[in-house]
Amino acid sequence: MSIFAWRDVMWPLVTKRVERIQYRIYKASRAGKKDLVHHLQKRLLRSEDAKLLAVRRVTQMNKGRKTAGVDNVRVLKPEEKLALARSLRVTGNAQPIRRVWIPKPGKTERRPLSIPTMRDRSTQQLVKLALEPEWEARFEPNSYGFRPGRSCQDAIQAIFIHLRGRKLTVFDADIRECFDRISHEKLLQKLDTFPLMESQILAWLKAGIVEVGFGNKKSEKEVSENVMGTPQGGVISPLLANIALHGLETGVKKHYANTPFKGSTRIGKHDTLREVAIIRYADNFVVLHKDEQVVYNLKTFIANWLFQNIGLEISEEKSKVICTSNGFNFRGFHIISIKSGNKTKCKICVSKKSKLRLLEKTRNIIQCNKSASAGALINLLNPVIVGWCNYYRYAECVKDFKQVEYALFGQLRAWVFRRRSKGLRSRTDIKEKYFPSNTTVKFHGTTHTGSWILIGTVLGRKAQKKEVYLVYPGWVKSRMWEKISGKTTPYDDNHIYWAKRNAQYSGLNQKKIDLLTRQNFRCPLCGSLLKEGDIVEVDHIKPLALGGAERYANLQAVHDYCHHTKSTQDMEDIRLKKRNSKVV
Repeated sequence: MSIFAWRDVMWPLVTKRVERIQYRIYKASRAGKKDLVHHLQKRLLRSEDAKLLAVRRVTQMNKGRKTAGVDNVRVLKPEEKLALARSLRVTGNAQPIRRVWIPKPGKTERRPLSIPTMRDRSTQQLVKLALEPEWEARFEPNSYGFRPGRSCQDAIQAIFIHLRGRKLTVFDADIRECFDRISHEKLLQKLDTFPLMESQILAWLKAGIVEVGFGNKKSEKEVSENVMGTPQGGVISPLLANIALHGLETGVKKHYANTPFKGSTRIGKHDTLREVAIIRYADNFVVLHKDEQVVYNLKTFIANWLFQNIGLEISEEKSKVICTSNGFNFRGFHIISIKSGNKTKCKICVSKKSKLRLLEKTRNIIQCNKSASAGALINLLNPVIVGWCNYYRYAECVKDFKQVEYALFGQLRAWVFRRRSKGLRSRTDIKEKYFPSNTTVKFHGTTHTGSWILIGTVLGRKAQKKEVYLVYPGWVKSRMWEKISGKTTPYDDNHIYWAKRNAQYSGLNQKKIDLLTRQNFRCPLCGSLLKEGDIVEVDHIKPLALGGAERYANLQAVHDYCHHTKSTQDMEDIRLKKRNSKVV
């Protein structure tokens, strides 16, 4: 390598080179050129650019980057990152994984989380860079979970499109312990890759398990064997689970088209396939059809297909066949067909469990911060509330948000009136301190005025006091979601489509969306498009330390690595300015 330090890496060029090979893999896979796909994958596994990018994503971008495996490594220094990238190899070996048990959201049950070592995570990311483009070219159009550029809202919109204007029967299915019961042999058979890749993935699947509480010195007795499943917590595990379940939609539709059902009227094969829909998000999926008997028949076929092809079973406790007029829950949404005059309407709103789960989370935050300042509490609650609302805003959510807001206000009111502030004797004085009358705030371009808006102060830049306010769920407006088109994927050549979609539907805040739109979705520093998966940061064109202003004209949305490079140069300019001022 010609790179001598981690800070010298030219990330725009590295990313562009890796994306070029990934596009060729995707294109070859679409054309069915298996030998060319394997050749390009081997080339990418040896690529210095891919190794650098893999280490960067694992050590700097992933949310669980500071979680340690059995090597007890959490954070790497820049020189250690570069050394890891230089030594990264696909060898067919794997270190043991650390297993911890975490509670399931809103349940008393716990699920296993298996954490590989930092080196294994980086190698898994390297393999994923090579393997994902091949399978993105092959995955079915109604598979939405754990795939780049696709989200739960796409699955919900697909259900809405199929249910619009009619009442159907739905098989709401859940696979029993999907990640933990996948057959290794059948998964590798479906993977159908070259020997080195196969041996490496098998090594990760068979890696020994060390339960939490291990010491620095481990004996062989502490390591247990893993005989089935893909360990949850690995970088490559979601991709392997999607590969395992690939073919389910095609199999169901083929079975339906070739099976004569009593009373069915068929015009042609295309119209026949449109009568049944299977929409999957990870291990949760729904099957929709107008005839209940057909749905039960497809349920039996799916159970057989899962067991024969991947060794999995349907969870009878969590699965059910029900008419859509009775409503069902999917990924936190409640979906129901209702009669509106002479027409049937599909209504999608927030499920009751999701609302209760949010209120339980806010209640725990408030109870654990009884003595905190109002500003500190607001900073803890706002990300939870806004994140939850942004997830559910693409539905008929106005009534649900108002219900949550009313319950949340009750929690905040109780937190305020239990406090005894110095010099405030009456409840009116306490109310005016935390809920000033006729308060006016601005959120996402809309002005809100009220006498019960929680206000607090926190320390901002240069230790200056800054006023913050609590965002109420009713302030978040409902929006329409545009479903991803067909088999479109970030690995195809439609970069403008993904840049625009990244700005609209990736969960960025309003400031970043406005800046991206103004910049035509390009980074002003490197000129590249800000696409799916890129980390977008806000940069001051002229630094505040050099007299720059805190206004939109002085802001720009850039890549995180471009921001780091510019900030380093800005610091040098500031030091030079200080040095020159001392000389004068």
